[in-house]
This record gives sequence, structure tokens and C-alpha cells, in this order.
Amino acid sequence: MADYPARNPFPARGTSSAEETSLPGFLSDWARSTPTALLPGVRDVVRQARAYLAAFDGDGGLHCLYGAHGIGKTHAARSMMAVVNEESPDAVQLYLRFQDDDFVAAYRRMVSQLPLSLLVELSLSYLDTLADDLSGRAVRPAAGESRRSGPFVPDPVESGEVLEEQAKEIAAVAGDWPQFQRALSYLTRPGFADDAYDWLCGRPISPESSRALGVSAQIDDPLTCRYGLQLLTRLVTRGGRPFVMVLDQCEKFLLDDGDPVPRNIGILHGLVEAVPRARGMLVLVASEAGWECMPQDLRQRLGAGACHMLPLTPGEATLVLATYINAVRQSDGDDVWPFTEAGVLELLRHSGGNVRLLLQLAWAAFEAAAPGGLIDAGLVATASARHGRAPSFAALATLVERELRACGLAAERVEENGAVTSFELPGGSAPRAVIRLSEAMFFDDEVAIADEMVTRRSGAPAAFTALLVTGYVSPTVLTVLREAMHVVLVADGSPGFGRALDELVKRLAAIPAGSGEPLPQDETLRELRTRMDDLVAARQGEVLALQRRLDDVAERLDRERQRRPDWPARRVELVERITEFRDARAATDWLEFSRAGTVAARRRTRLLSLLALTVVAAAVLFAAAPAVGMLPLRWALIVGGVAALVAAALLWRSPAASNVRHAVAGAESRRDLDRLAREAGTRAGPHAADPVGRYAYALREDPDDGYQRLVEAMLAEPLAIVRQALGRRLAVSERSPAQCVPDVLRGLREGCPEMLLLLARRQRHAESELPPRVLRDLPPELRVLVALANPGTLGLADGAMSRQPAELALEALGVRGLLHPLALAFRGGVSQIMPIEIPPSALRATAHLLSPLEPGGFGTYDWLPLIAEIDELFLFFEELLYYQEENRINRHKS
Repeated sequence: MADYPARNPFPARGTSSAEETSLPGFLSDWARSTPTALLPGVRDVVRQARAYLAAFDGDGGLHCLYGAHGIGKTHAARSMMAVVNEESPDAVQLYLRFQDDDFVAAYRRMVSQLPLSLLVELSLSYLDTLADDLSGRAVRPAAGESRRSGPFVPDPVESGEVLEEQAKEIAAVAGDWPQFQRALSYLTRPGFADDAYDWLCGRPISPESSRALGVSAQIDDPLTCRYGLQLLTRLVTRGGRPFVMVLDQCEKFLLDDGDPVPRNIGILHGLVEAVPRARGMLVLVASEAGWECMPQDLRQRLGAGACHMLPLTPGEATLVLATYINAVRQSDGDDVWPFTEAGVLELLRHSGGNVRLLLQLAWAAFEAAAPGGLIDAGLVATASARHGRAPSFAALATLVERELRACGLAAERVEENGAVTSFELPGGSAPRAVIRLSEAMFFDDEVAIADEMVTRRSGAPAAFTALLVTGYVSPTVLTVLREAMHVVLVADGSPGFGRALDELVKRLAAIPAGSGEPLPQDETLRELRTRMDDLVAARQGEVLALQRRLDDVAERLDRERQRRPDWPARRVELVERITEFRDARAATDWLEFSRAGTVAARRRTRLLSLLALTVVAAAVLFAAAPAVGMLPLRWALIVGGVAALVAAALLWRSPAASNVRHAVAGAESRRDLDRLAREAGTRAGPHAADPVGRYAYALREDPDDGYQRLVEAMLAEPLAIVRQALGRRLAVSERSPAQCVPDVLRGLREGCPEMLLLLARRQRHAESELPPRVLRDLPPELRVLVALANPGTLGLADGAMSRQPAELALEALGVRGLLHPLALAFRGGVSQIMPIEIPPSALRATAHLLSPLEPGGFGTYDWLPLIAEIDELFLFFEELLYYQEENRINRHKS
């Protein structure tokens, strides 16, 4: 037998806290000093982390731990972080415990965990990777190694090209990308690094520093904070390091006094999509309520990565106790001595299988034990009296009987061996309800007690069956019991059990007696019944006709409601359709691009064949000339050979032939396209026969010096993918959107919607100034696009001759904090009875203008940098229209 523990091995609080820090030393110290039992939740999240590290070059990771408070979720996440720190010391890990639903405050605490030196190193590694990719080497550092410790010095690649590539990548993950790029560039400059670091961390900086860096005074809105985390993920992983982000207590972020916060759910949804796509690992930790409030599509996105942490089974409880005890033993041991088996089961009964409570009660029992003495069930029960909440069997019977009587229910007590074991509500030949009481259930064979509940001792089945268990039910046993009975409650003494017992009693009170005997009534009820009977007798025909009409209306409304899904299901359907339409548009664009490449390859083959044929003909003519005796014929052959050579030379030197001759090999995917564009060299040009050459030109042309050339190339370009690349290149021009209005209008007239990329950008102007007049004079639908790109200046239609109905709806959102009902609905969720002061026609026009499903909607322009915001607004207005229709149906029903 192993020796007795030298000290109390259990923590008095039974909790495992995690510091909000990225320093790996904290993780190492915690792993050395804290025992960790390999419970299913721990094994699952560690397995997911190891799979992420093993496949780091592929996709990222996504995991969610959810369960009751104290079930060990934080401990499991902390164990996973310790494993990542041990197996990949170069990994960057961030841990955040939400305190409320303020995402801006959470962002500031999270990013501040990264010291300035680490953020500078990550930025330099990121630039090095971009330079390597552009130079074609694509060399990644080994784990734990750095590319270089000095400042960024591009090798054979121009620094401007690296910055342009950086701008393109930042724009893909951050909406307000110019500010982020400026902050990153100043992060590596002495004298500006501290201010740039403070801005990236969300701290306020002085107006002078703000103007010097070219950024706002402070990051203070949730969407920009989400962009910042997405950019941080890209910064770490593109530099060759794994990135792990753990968000704990998500229920505090997703719920406000128990009600879901739609905007925060949308932010979390965006992180769930963006972080794994950027090759990072995101781990969510939430309570049962936090998991339930997540939308169905978000839970489906988590899929197999979701782990429901259940109460401990007897075997798992033994494993937890043995892990802590063996950590302080002088000699090796693998049992839970001095705890007896009965003592372990008693711990389970009083803790309800909750890890935190189990450790707290184990600590109390060890303290109460005599030196060197056993810890049995009696000692655990005594020590748990001050800590445990589960009622005894007799106390549970008293509690149930008191609740039944308080509700006016006459229940018959059934006693066995002198103890109350169940209550029956009479109901004629069989009881209409049976409430069975049971001691704690630990093992599967105890499920046989369910058979006693389904039928009465006489064999007649009860109409309703309920089971109340003291303290603890093993999760596997609980699953079987809930399949056999209507209600199963675990009496753990918590407020949740009290509420569930109240609901059970109310449900029992609503069950009809079924015996055919009239229930007792007072005189008022009897008089009311008599008057109703007289009324029915006098107006029997009218009552029957009215009843038929009501039945018809109810049936019609039921059919309509059955055909009409609820809003969450409707939202899932809309999201699926949007994804389907986007995939179809992307496939169409790529097919068009591939076909153009195939045509260019065929033209190249024909050209080379024609040139070869001409040269061969010239050679044949020259070879035949000496063999001809007649001088005129000989000269004719020589002249024909010379003419053939001249024709070949002219064909070779013609501009059209040059374009075909410089064609680039075809691309099989977008990654191949980017690689071939980097390798195009002198073959890149606006008039290249191969579309890859024109795509390469779009990536290389200077957006300011070559602005007009890019515009002309864009207007002449037939392929959507190349036009989008040209538009993205033009969008990084120093020209403001107001200066680009004539080119945008020209592009729309000539069927080039990608020119809108010049307009969907931030228009810089002082807060006290009005937007430029040229923007306010735009067509109404284009003013809406400018408003979406400039959320601080939505009032762009002031003084305009005509207004787009969507402008009224967007301005009412109140981005400045107005209390308009529409703004409240956008920030806090849509209510079915909320009075919206926007005409339904304006809501429909807004949804139509933003739609990603209808031709001409802004949402169909998948290449816009605002596409995520457009989708969010479109779904919001669709939800408003849905509930307006729901209210109309309800008014019709009433």
C-alpha cells in the first residue's frame, strides 16, 4: 500500500485560474505545480491542439469546450496551452476571460499581452516572409528560429513591392486596412514605436501622434477590434509561428442578463470564420447557456470541435483524486487511499460530479480526517455538511411534499421500509402522475429503478412520471433515465434545481384528473358556469357557426405557420443561399478565366506552327534554286525564299504576334495564378494575349503614376478576375474617392462595375467639414455605397435632389449613438413588437439594394472590401421584414 500523503493534496477552492498573459513562463510554472487528470475534455482539446501543430501549413483549428460552471473547462484549456508551449515554444498564445459584453475592452486587454518587442519581431518576420514569397524562394524558418534579428532589409525585391503585397494581404482581413498598415510600418521606427504600439493595443494617443502616424486617436469600435485580431492572426502565422487564441467565459460576452446580444454573436461568428482561415487556432470556452445562445450555423461550424464536458463518472472521480494524491506522495502509488470506495461515491453525491466541488469537499474531508486515518462515507458526509448543497433523502421527500401542498395538489405518499419513496396524484383507475424519489445513482445497473417508475405496483401505467435523485446521477445513467421518464431532476440544492422543481409542480397542476368527477368549485364559478350554459343554449347556432369560422382561420394560419420557418432557420437558409450564389459566381469567373487562357495557348500554337511553316518554305525555295537550270526560274525561287523570310520576320515582330509569343502558362488555381503572375517578368502587360500576363500587370503597375493606364486597361479588360485585380490595385491609389468619381461613372456606363472599388473607400476630410460636393451629387445608390464606406458621415444626401430610400434606413441606424428604434434594434436585437419608424417600403428597398442574391445588389459584388458589413446589414433588414410579416400574421390571427 502506498504511503499516506504528507500534506493535504487538494486545493481548498478547487479552482484553476489562468493569467491573461502571453509569457510562456507562466504556462510552464502552472504545468509543473498543478496536477491535471486526463479527463475526456482535457484529452480532446489536447488532441485538437496537437493536430493543429502537426498540420500548421494547412488550415487552422477550431474548438469549443462547454459545460456547467466548475466542470473543469478552464483547467482543460490551460492544460492545452501548456502542451502547446512545450511542443512548440515559438507559438504565440493569448488567453482572455470575458468580464462583460464590451468587446473593445476585451480587445485592449488581449493585445496588450504581447510586449512591444514581440510585436516588432512578428512584424519583421511577416515582412521577411512577404519578401521571400515575392522573390520566389518561399523559405520558412524552422520552429523556434528567427529569420534575422536586424531591421527589415529586402533581398532582391524592392521594398515598395513588399509594402504593396502587405497592403493587399491586410486589406483582405481588415476593413480599415490603411490605418493598420501605417501603424505596423511605424512600429519598427525608433521614436514612433511606442505610439504605434499603444494605438494597436487600443490605447489613446495624443493628437500630434495621431497626425504623425496617420491614424485615428484610438481604436474604439468592436468591428475595428475584430479586424485587429484577424490581422494579428495573419501577422503571427505568416511569420511562421503557430497562433492560439483562447476566449473563456464566452457567455458573459454573448449574453446580457440572459438575453443574447446579436452584435456580439456576429463578432464571434466572424472570428470563428477568420482565425482558422488565417491558420490560427481558436478555442472557445462557454457555459451551457453560452452554448445554447450560439446560432445553429455557428454550432454547425464548430462541428466535431465542440466538446460537451459532463459531470464526472465514478471512474473519472477516482482518476481526479488519484492524480492529486499521487502528486504529493513520497512513493509511487496508483490508488486513492486513504479514500475508500464508499467515500468516493459520497463525494460524488455531495458534489454532483462537479470537479470544483469534488476537490473542495475532498479538501474538507482530508482536513477532518484523523492523522493517518481512512476517509470513508461517514467522514465525507460529516465534512460536507458545511460545504455540500445536496439534500438528504428524507429532506428531499419533505421538500417535494411541501411544494405539492403549496400548489394545492393532494398527493398520496407511498412508503417502503418506513421511508417515503414516491408520491402519486390520483386520477381514477391509474394515477395521473407519479413522482419517484431515489438515492444517488452511480452505475449503469441502477437504471433498473426506471422500470418501477413506468408502471404502478398494481401494473397500471401512470400518465406522467418524474424522478428526483439526491445529489448525483452518472451521465450515462441520466441519458437512459430521460428516455424512460417524462422528467428527471437531480436534487443538488442549486437555484437551478429549485426553478426546475417549481416548473415540475406547475406542470403537474395542469394535468387533468381524468376521473370524470367534477372538481370542487366555489359559488362564483358555479354561477358563471350556469350563465355560460344558458348562453350556449340560447345561441347554439351562432356558437357553432363561429366555432367553425374560428377552426377554419386557425387551420389556415397553422398551415401558413408550418410553411413559414422561424427566423433562425430562415437566417441559416439565407446564409446557405448566399454561400451557394457566391461559389457559383466565383466558379463562373474562374471558368471564364481558364477558357481565355486556353484560347491564348491555342493561338500561340497556331502562330508557332505558321512561323515554322514559313521558315521551312523559305529553306525549300533556297535549296531548290541551284538545281534549276533556267535563270529566270532560279531567280524566282530565290525571290520567293526572301519574301518568305521577310514575311516570317514581319509576323514575328508584329505587336499582335508579340503578345501571343509572350503568353504565360495556364493556371489551375488562384495560388497558381499569383505564383505565375510573380514569375511573369517582362511578359506582363495591359495588352498581353494570355490573361495571366494582364493579371501580373495589375499587380505591378504603380497605382499613382500609372493611374490612367490602369483605368484604360480596366475598361478594356473582358475578364472579371483581371478587372478585380486592376480595381484592387487602383484602390490603393493616393487619390481620394472624390477625385475618382468621373472614372467610376465612366466605368459604370461602359459596363465595368469593378470600378466601384475606387468609391468604396474612406474619404478623408475634417470632422467639421461636409463631404465633398461631388460625392453628395452622386446617383442615390452610389451615395449609399459611400455611406457604407464612411460610417461616420452617413448624411451624404443633405441637399440632394433625390434620395435613395436606403439612405433613410442607414442614417437611422445611429452610428453616433442615437436612440432611434432602428439603431436600438441593430445593437440589441430585433423585437417583434418594437415600433420601427421606417416605412416598410424603405426597408424592402434597402434589403434589395444590399442583396447578395438579386442582380445588381451590392452583395453580389463579392470583391468589395465591405462585403462582410453588407451581408450583416442585409440579414438585419431581412430580419426586420420577417418580423413585420410575423406581426401582420399575428394581427390577422387576433
